[in-house]
Amino acid sequence: MTPSQPYLPPRPDAHGTIHIVVPLRPGADLDQLRGKLEAVPHLQERAVKWHVPKARADIVQLSHEAARAAKADAGLVVAAGGDGTINAVATAAWAEGVPMGVLPMGTFNYFARDQSLSLDPQEAVQDVLKALEGGDMRPVGVGFVNDRMFLVNASVGLYPRLLDDRERASRRFGRTRWVAIISSVWSVLRGTASRRWRVSVRPDEGAAVQQQEHLVSTLFVGNNHLQLQRVGIPEARDVADGERLAVVMLKPQPGDASMARTVWNAVRGKLGEDEAVSSVACTEMVVEPASWKPQRVKVAFDGEREWMAPPINFRVGERPLWLVAPTATVKSDDPAPAAQAAEEAPAAGLAPA
Repeated sequence: MTPSQPYLPPRPDAHGTIHIVVPLRPGADLDQLRGKLEAVPHLQERAVKWHVPKARADIVQLSHEAARAAKADAGLVVAAGGDGTINAVATAAWAEGVPMGVLPMGTFNYFARDQSLSLDPQEAVQDVLKALEGGDMRPVGVGFVNDRMFLVNASVGLYPRLLDDRERASRRFGRTRWVAIISSVWSVLRGTASRRWRVSVRPDEGAAVQQQEHLVSTLFVGNNHLQLQRVGIPEARDVADGERLAVVMLKPQPGDASMARTVWNAVRGKLGEDEAVSSVACTEMVVEPASWKPQRVKVAFDGEREWMAPPINFRVGERPLWLVAPTATVKSDDPAPAAQAAEEAPAAGLAPA
């Protein structure tokens, strides 16, 4: 089953329980967040259950518990956080066959911006409740890397290390956009070791597999139309229909000046024209080291990292995720296009991809 022939899950009860999953993040004031959301008049009229992990690693199990509870009482499971939290809840909702809502509260909010969701938490709550009452749901194409879902991107190479550097910088200097951008640019300009990969690509469903070898520093797979479009990857249009993924590969760079040029091209929205970058659209791709084969490879997906044994399989999900959201929403607190490009280029990993 493809996103063009989607499975339609049961619609949640318009007056059912709202199950809100929030992350446990250093420096986050959960009581303040809860108070801000509960101040929304329409939410005060609803039965709300908060799902808060005792440790950061508990978010995955907690999301599955919240999704199962929403399925049992015909309620709605809602992710209140960044792309990592949204990923955890989406994975659970997809597995349980239930729709979900999103209250974006992350650093970059790629998923929410691509779906034109409000970035103001209180407005987002009202949008979700309005959509719930109106029965508004939309299918969203998902990707998988091995058995892990991703909504925004997944990659091997430089990007997983970039995320490690960004996390260390956030713990030291605070979790802000500019801390993330500066630490990411620093990671990009430091470069990373390249690896030769054996890449098997299936361009379309049912098409023959094409196999090649590529020496790259990063291999990036995008599932976010907006992110790809802003930096100038032509396959962004193939991702928009939810039936294909965009693969972006960055060849080894001879020096800092070459890497800086690639970052600049991404900021200008012309990454697809950079001579060090190649890209292709596909429904499935399998990659494995072409020479020395490590037992495990670090893989990044939606800001999370995990060690996986090769070969690494990237593919389009056989059915979509269902998102409860109004058919038309207004984005707020959205940076100007130039600022968005500046933050998406290094911080999204597309410049080193």
